[in-house]
Amino acid sequence: MAKSTQPFFRRRFAPLIAAWVLALIIAAILYWIERSMPAFHDVIAPLYWIIGAFMILATWRWIRTRGKGDRRQNDRRLRDRRHP
Repeated sequence: MAKSTQPFFRRRFAPLIAAWVLALIIAAILYWIERSMPAFHDVIAPLYWIIGAFMILATWRWIRTRGKGDRRQNDRRLRDRRHP
C-alpha cells in the first residue's frame, strides 16, 4: 500500500488553524467593544496590529522548514547511555 503524503513535511494544521481562529475571535471581541464604546477606538486600534503581527510570526514559524543543522538541541535520546 502506498503511504499517503502529508502536506508541509508531516506537520499538522490543527495548531495553525487554532491560532488563527483564536486571533479572529479576539479581533471580533475587540471590534464589538470598539463598536459599542467608540471612545476606545484609539486604544483598540493598535491591538489589531499586534494581533496581525503575532499571527504573521506564528504562521511563519509554522511554515518554515528546519534542516538538520538548524536544530537547537542535540539528540535527546543519548545513545551513549544505552550502548556503552
